[in-house]
Amino acid sequence: MSAEITITLAVPAGYSKGDYARLCGNGGSGEIDYDNPLTEEIVELFPNGAGIYGWYHTPWYQFSWNHGHAVNCPGWYHQSWNKFPWYYGTAQIEVEYTVEACGEYKFALKAFDSLGNPHTGDPEEESLSIHIAPAAPVGLKKISYDKATDILILDTAA
Repeated sequence: MSAEITITLAVPAGYSKGDYARLCGNGGSGEIDYDNPLTEEIVELFPNGAGIYGWYHTPWYQFSWNHGHAVNCPGWYHQSWNKFPWYYGTAQIEVEYTVEACGEYKFALKAFDSLGNPHTGDPEEESLSIHIAPAAPVGLKKISYDKATDILILDTAA
């Protein structure tokens, strides 16, 4: 069995078009290894022409007040208030990763500029305690189940 993890990031101010991120993690224990990303995937911070735009930068009568010129991205009304200046919206990206084993996972998106230089500062880390259910037993057949005593009797399939 496995678990599918989805990491969402509202791209903060300070990044430019062409910048990208790589998913880093700890593999289920220890500290995050920023030198060896978990996947080869390069995640554009501003995919499909998205950028940091806001209604403050557009004519009032051209857009609904809470969306502004937010191209391919949510307007500031839909963003976290503490992440951006009040008149900006930004791109929101998602990265998916499959976890195959139980563990105490840590993830971070390490950002790079368009030339491949890492951005300064520490990426925000997210921690998850992952518990994956074991696979169902193979070759067993239910013989009986007593609801009153909650006793299940299994036997190998004949």
